[in-house]
Amino acid sequence: MNGPKRALGCDMGKRPDLTMDPQEVTRFLEDVNVGVLTTLTPTGWPHSAGMWFYLESGELKMWTYAKSQKAVNAGRDPRVSLLIEKGEPYRDLKGVLVRGHVRVTSDTDEVSDIGRKLFDRYVAPRSGVAAEEGPHLEIDRQATKRVGLILPLENIVSWDHAKTLA
Repeated sequence: MNGPKRALGCDMGKRPDLTMDPQEVTRFLEDVNVGVLTTLTPTGWPHSAGMWFYLESGELKMWTYAKSQKAVNAGRDPRVSLLIEKGEPYRDLKGVLVRGHVRVTSDTDEVSDIGRKLFDRYVAPRSGVAAEEGPHLEIDRQATKRVGLILPLENIVSWDHAKTLA
């Protein structure tokens, strides 16, 4: 059977290596994007939700309300994944999928620290107001009702479709 043997500039019989090296993964995770956190329900179904995150000391840190479905799921079964992807059109797609065992913390100081760093990463650049300039009081108040989700970079899959053009 004859048919096309090339797609996206590569031989269909030999898939090119699209993975990012560790430095590329770190730079990608340091970019401001939204991730999709997937936890498992009690019946094993995936539950996915958009999350703000940041990278610190080899871990991805997030926060959520303690009563949220994702927090309840993570507290029961720590196996999660966080998908971060960006790019359009297809040849520009880049992504990182981190799978691992999340640690749920209810330590108010730790949760507040996560909230402040998320504020400074996602809100301050648009508002021009840093967390320490006033919003930290509201962040500290919310920290009493939230938990931190800390995902180590245990298992990483990455892709950069621009590498098909190289």
